[in-house]
Order: sequence, then C-alpha cells, then structure tokens
Amino acid sequence: LSLYLHIPFCTAKCGYCDFNSYEGLDHLVPDYTPALVRELELWAPAARSHRVETVFLGGGTPSLTSLDDMETIVRGLRDQYDVAPDAEWTLEANPTELTQEHLEGLRALGINRLSIGVQSLHDDELELLDRQHSAERAVEGVRAARAAGFDNVNMDLIFGLIDQPLERWQGTLERAIELAPEHLSCYALTVEPGTLLYYQVQKGTLPEPDPDVVAEQYEWTRDRLAGAGYEQYEISNWARPGHACRHNLVYWRAEPYIGVGAGAHSFFAGQRLANVDSPQRYVELVNASHEERAATGGGTLQQIAGGETPDAATLRADALILGLRLLEGVSRLEYADRFGEPPEAAFGGAIERHFRTGLLEDRDGRLRLTSRGLLLANEVFVDLLPDTEPAPAP
Repeated sequence: LSLYLHIPFCTAKCGYCDFNSYEGLDHLVPDYTPALVRELELWAPAARSHRVETVFLGGGTPSLTSLDDMETIVRGLRDQYDVAPDAEWTLEANPTELTQEHLEGLRALGINRLSIGVQSLHDDELELLDRQHSAERAVEGVRAARAAGFDNVNMDLIFGLIDQPLERWQGTLERAIELAPEHLSCYALTVEPGTLLYYQVQKGTLPEPDPDVVAEQYEWTRDRLAGAGYEQYEISNWARPGHACRHNLVYWRAEPYIGVGAGAHSFFAGQRLANVDSPQRYVELVNASHEERAATGGGTLQQIAGGETPDAATLRADALILGLRLLEGVSRLEYADRFGEPPEAAFGGAIERHFRTGLLEDRDGRLRLTSRGLLLANEVFVDLLPDTEPAPAP
C-alpha cells in the first residue's frame, strides 16, 4: 500500500501550476496538520491488513511545514499504520526552504528521498515560471541535501519553455547532471486551462511552446541521459539503477493507494475517492467527522470525499494507459490474469492501428510505446479511452 499526503500551501502560486495549491493561507496551517492526522485515523481500519511500502508528501510545498508539524504527521502515521522498515519516504521541496538544519531534521524523522522543484538553472527562465529561487539557490539546495545525508535525490526540471532554444535546455540539463542526482524528472511545459500562463497565451502576451522545439529537446534529453548512466523508465522519468520512484510506480501500475489531505485522491478496494479541494472546507469536514466518531463511533470518509466505483471498461483502460507510460510496458499475460482477457479483447482496433502507425510495438509479450510513441503518447492514449466517461464524483 502507498500513502500520499497533500500539503497545499505555497508562498506563491507559479504561473504554470494547476495543482491544488494556495498562497496566503498561512492562518490555516495550525489546523491543517491535526486534520491530516485525523484523516489518517479514519483510513486506518480499512488499511490495517496492508503494509505501507511508500509515503509521499506532496503539494503545494511540504517543505514549508515546520519540523514540529512534520514530526506530528510522521508520528501519527507510524502510530496508525504498519510501515515497512525499508519504506520509501519522499518529500517535495522548493530550494528556498532547504536549509541545513531543516534538512537534517527531516532526515532524523525518517524522510529518505527528496524531490526538489528546480525546474530550470537559468534565472530568467525561473522568473518566467514565477519561481521564488535563483539558479544558484537551487544548486546550493541540492548540495545541502547531500550534506544532510540524503542519498536519494530527485530534481524536477521543465523543458519546452516559451522561446527556449535547445542550447538553453542543454545548459540546464548539463548542470543538473553535474550535481549527480539519483533521479531526474524532465517534463515538457504544458499550458493548463485555469493557470496564469494559459490566460497569457490566450491573450497573446506569450506565445505557445513550439512543438518542434519541444520534440527536439525531448529526443536530445533521452540520448544525453542514457549517455550519463540514467535509465529511462517512464515517459518523463530517469533514474540511476535501483532509484526509480517506488511511489509513482504504484500509480503507473494501477495499484492501490490512499490519498490524505485537501484535494487528495485515492484508489482503494476498487473505489476512487477525491477529497474536497478547499483546505478550509477540508479541515471543517475532517473535524466534524472526527467529532462524530468520538461521540457516536460514527464518522466516515464519505463525509470528506466524493467517490465512485469505476466500471470494468474504465479499469481496463486505466491499467493499459498508465502501464504504457512505463518503458517496461504492459505484459499481455499479467493483464489477462488481472482482467480475464488480453488487451486486444477490448482494444484490438486501437492496438493494431498504432502497430501500423509505429507508435506501439510488441516486444517479448509486452505492449510498449516505441521511441516515436513516447513522443506522441497522447495520440495512443486518446484511442484507448473507454467510450463512456465514468460518472463524476458527487
């Protein structure tokens, strides 16, 4: 079992970000931490027979959380759950919060993997992205993580920035390689509806990223990181041997996970749940459920989250789409064991079509995206979506 804990607070909202994150809500922090622990308590009976193999604290900016609050969260989780001794504990962090003292405190609490939101190593690009750190501060943050004892560090980077030539992206990635992180996540910039960047592009104040440049940067990235000893294991993720993100592999393999916190999602016991997005409303609902449980023995997760039971077609499609994001692809035999039929039974037309387009291949009984398919994956995924969308969560 994997646990995701969402901490939605930020010092500033980045213009490209469409995650459930908020600035200016510092006054909610003292109430939010105990609410997280109370939701963990609500989930604990259902999770009792499962061992927790990975924990991921995401956001938002979890590294803004004080060490005292982080200790409360970690202790609350360990008290309620059977956590494996070798569990992967990841914390997302911005370089601005990576002081030596804070990092050493996180290590002492058992956090053993750090995912640092570097994004670029050029100051003008960081300014374009509304990031609050400089390139030098990002480098200092990675070095501070090493000094604090972290031996499993990821750097998040973004390419395909507006008016970014290949040479600029090459400069960022080369400098990142010099820092020798165990893991690199390299994402193409996406212009998501509802973000500041989206409105700027819509109004014409900023141009859209050039898809040809993005493709050139992605192909160069694949070649360069392979030459630097990194194994690509997912469309946007590379790792030194033995350092793939175990938590994210759970998502891509469509395995169970529990999400705790405002806007967090869960896939557990055949159900999908999505918590209310608003941090304030989340705290109110968790506290009401906690009080009801204390008074009557009631109090349920349904008071916090809307849910659905996906139909068989949706589960089959999700497993295939998510699995194809991985370079290992999808085993036909394992898929048939799980769903009672091979992928071709439901998706034969789409699979054959993309064999012909050269975006899919069958290698040793596994369906995989080809090198070209990795670049054009969404063209495959759209054809694998079920005909009917699942009902929205209430």
